[in-house]
Amino acid sequence: MKKNKIIILFFISLVVAVMTFARPYRISGDCMEPAIMDGHLYFLNKITPHLRQYQIGDIVVFTHEGKPWISRIVASENHTIQIIEGNIVVNGTALDNMGIYRNWSGWNHGIHAIDKPIKIPTDHVFVLSDNLSAKHDDSRVFGPIPNSSILGVMW
Repeated sequence: MKKNKIIILFFISLVVAVMTFARPYRISGDCMEPAIMDGHLYFLNKITPHLRQYQIGDIVVFTHEGKPWISRIVASENHTIQIIEGNIVVNGTALDNMGIYRNWSGWNHGIHAIDKPIKIPTDHVFVLSDNLSAKHDDSRVFGPIPNSSILGVMW
């Protein structure tokens, strides 16, 4: 009987530890398809910001105007992002050459989607939805987001 209590206590402790660093998160919407599918359950890794800086390609959940949003980081602090001949270019390198190209043909949606270079401020990132054909709001509409608004990285 004592062995069963120890096993149960171990599993409860394990669940609490995992929930401290990773939280189940159900996605609602098609803004990140096909990488993240509507209605599917994923894990939000809340420890990443304590281990490393956010990186281009990270899919993050962040708060904007009190609501959670999900998008992919395409440029981080002190990077310059622009569009050249239909390609999103970060510090002179096209995103499709970085292996993270998505359907970003609708780049020109929103007030921050301009052909002039945009320099990302310190402690901010520039995020885009993978499925831009649906005209989802992201940094093209509300500009670079502060790192402090990021809740975690999707697993």
